Amino acid sequence: MKSEHPEAKFIAHPECEDHILAIADYVGSTAGMLKFTQTDKAQAYIVATESGILYQMQKASPHKTFIPAPPNNACACNDCPHMKLNTLEKLYNCLKYESPEILLTEDVILRAQRPIERMLEISARLGL
Repeated sequence: MKSEHPEAKFIAHPECEDHILAIADYVGSTAGMLKFTQTDKAQAYIVATESGILYQMQKASPHKTFIPAPPNNACACNDCPHMKLNTLEKLYNCLKYESPEILLTEDVILRAQRPIERMLEISARLGL
């Protein structure tokens, strides 16, 4: 994609595979990528994340070009099958009925908190 669009910056979500992140011009959350494309001077971006964000990017910067990264890796960053399983109805039911209940050990809880806290620190530092 980069050879087809040499003027485009390559931006990726941190959940993409390491070999994808290694070549990205910018790595950030969905909100971070949206803000980056609004403030960055480039006019074209290859976007490696859930394809639904492209609409928001185009809406925020209609004069710029947004190119979805092809799903030719194991993760398929631009069309995550795992994210498609989440629905508003499922989220509503989980919150309302507190089900399904997932029980974790204290060790797993503490290890899981670290990346969330780190993500929130990065977002705060970037003003997101």
